[in-house]
Amino acid sequence: MRQLSLVLLLFLGLVCNLWAKEEKTMRLQMQIENQEFVFVMEDNAAARDLWNLLPLELRFSDYVGKEKIASLPKKLSGQESGNYDPQSGDFFYFAPWGKVGLYYAKQPPYPGLIKLGAIEGNQEILIQTLRNQKKDFVIAITKMPNSN
Repeated sequence: MRQLSLVLLLFLGLVCNLWAKEEKTMRLQMQIENQEFVFVMEDNAAARDLWNLLPLELRFSDYVGKEKIASLPKKLSGQESGNYDPQSGDFFYFAPWGKVGLYYAKQPPYPGLIKLGAIEGNQEILIQTLRNQKKDFVIAITKMPNSN
């Protein structure tokens, strides 16, 4: 009986720990024109800094035909810059310039890039939406309900 109680306590502890980690996931929503996209944020200092600035409305413009970038009201932590291999659909921070961006084409790794998050859902729709934006545009960024 004592062993069964110990096993149950360990199991409950594991379940509570997993539940607590899931509850701490930061998810944000980006409104681009009439479409909404959800991003799961990374667990790093830059992502937490951005999270604390939300909600934001940022003006994005094209950069090198592969990404859309915007200036922030203040710089984020640049501690994690380093081993990030950018992917299409990623939300990123470029620490040297203090800008955030969204990739719609593959880019090589570069010093100072920090991954903030990745799209949850259909990446191709996001990429096509970004490609279709030929002029500067505004993205509203808000915290998802039930996110940390």
